[in-house]
Amino acid sequence: MKTLKRFLIITAIFLLFIPVIAQDNSFYETNKATITVKTLSNGIPVIIKKNPANKVYNLKVVLKGGVAMLKPEQAGLEALTLALMTRGSEKYNYEFLKRTMYEKSSAISYSAVGYDYSTFDLNTLDKYWKELFPIFADVFMNPSMLPEMFKQVQNDLKVAAQKATTDQYEFTVTELHKAMFAGHPYSIEAKGTVQTITALTLDDVKKFFDTTFGAERLFIVAVGNFDEAALIKDLEATFGKIQKKNFTIPTVPAWTPKADLLLVPFKTARGVAHVRGDYPIAPVTDKDFIVQQFANSILNELLFSIVRTDNGGCYSVWANAHSFKNSYGSLVVFKTNKPSSAKLWVDQAIKVLASGKTLNIKGTNKQEKYAPLTETIGAYKAKYINTFFGNQVTNAEQASQLAYSFLYFNDAYEYLRIV
Repeated sequence: MKTLKRFLIITAIFLLFIPVIAQDNSFYETNKATITVKTLSNGIPVIIKKNPANKVYNLKVVLKGGVAMLKPEQAGLEALTLALMTRGSEKYNYEFLKRTMYEKSSAISYSAVGYDYSTFDLNTLDKYWKELFPIFADVFMNPSMLPEMFKQVQNDLKVAAQKATTDQYEFTVTELHKAMFAGHPYSIEAKGTVQTITALTLDDVKKFFDTTFGAERLFIVAVGNFDEAALIKDLEATFGKIQKKNFTIPTVPAWTPKADLLLVPFKTARGVAHVRGDYPIAPVTDKDFIVQQFANSILNELLFSIVRTDNGGCYSVWANAHSFKNSYGSLVVFKTNKPSSAKLWVDQAIKVLASGKTLNIKGTNKQEKYAPLTETIGAYKAKYINTFFGNQVTNAEQASQLAYSFLYFNDAYEYLRIV
């Protein structure tokens, strides 16, 4: 609890120094002009980002709801459904899809690992768009869901779930979240478990698809050098025909944290432990959330310096702010043979930052290891912003950021306000 209080003090300090990270209206206006938001006739929003810098086209169909759509015994159902959809449609079988995607250096893929949403994606080159988009649309709208393909996909997900239980850190986090989110939708494993995936049937998948893959769950993000009018025409002729399923996407209830200490045994640990603490933070839509992320970026350097470099206490160490509808932070000491000392070292790093000091990255006084935050904050802000946009190099990464902004803020332009 003392560590959490100190961390809240850090956030308060940063609020004094940076009411917002920065204000640059020219950056916002310039980049906003490249983004357009449209709506199909059935109500599906479409976010288009014009990017003439390359020939890649990325299209991302986002399904809202995430694990809140599932019962505990259905863990992995959406992942299983989306995986099966990639195995062919009524018009295009799996062998045709594999061959075509290979020949065109393209991919139809999915992601269903987060708490709040899943995606179904097409990544291709501009010259193949006219050929591949109708295939992608048919795969999403009319999946064949063949029994033999279901068995293959089910087995693939079972193997992945089993493998996750042999990874000490992943197993630790899973067990932590079972306890931490007990009774909350976030306790449901989006990827599923061996037990839940084994129990799911093809009929379960078909029913889930038929009842929940409606227009009210969807929005679409497209990044590339698209002809906007032509893209909307393509989408209207396909995704614009998807009907609403007349259901309400479940609201994610508030998470009520409880202080607890959990010891997770792992037979093959061989003297190595992972230490992780999760705690509530400001909601992702709150201005304090980005302050928390920024504070973490500075704290991470102090943690590495004190825990690993000074004390040789671990392989790696970090703080993170997880951006979900129920946001939470985490402090992680990864691979340590000195778990009993981990909290002491983490507290030392937090204490330095809470006192208003950071690593002396500018070297103003080379004799001092730490420097006042007032001297280093400009450099850290530049580094944070460069890292933020450095993670948006590809069209697929830009589409993910647009999806995040639209899902959590109902505003595709929100991420531009960081600068």
